[in-house]
Amino acid sequence: MNSMIKDLTAIQAKKHIVTSIEYDTPTQDGQDEVFAAVREILLDDLDAFSKITFDVIDGGQKVKVEVTENKSK
Repeated sequence: MNSMIKDLTAIQAKKHIVTSIEYDTPTQDGQDEVFAAVREILLDDLDAFSKITFDVIDGGQKVKVEVTENKSK
C-alpha cells in the first residue's frame, strides 16, 4: 500500500491529502490520548494542514480524526 500512496503523491500538481484514522477508544483515557495528540498538532504544526477534525462516535467507543493537508507540489 505504501507504494500506491507514494505514486499518487509524487504527481507534480497541487493536491489536498486527506487522512482519516479511526481509533477504538472503549475508555475515556483512550479518547483523552487521541485528543492530546490532536491538541499537540494544533499547538506545534498549525501551518502543516488546512483542516483537522476530532469526532467521538459509537457512544464513545471510537474516535475518528481526519486531517486535510495542502501540498503545492
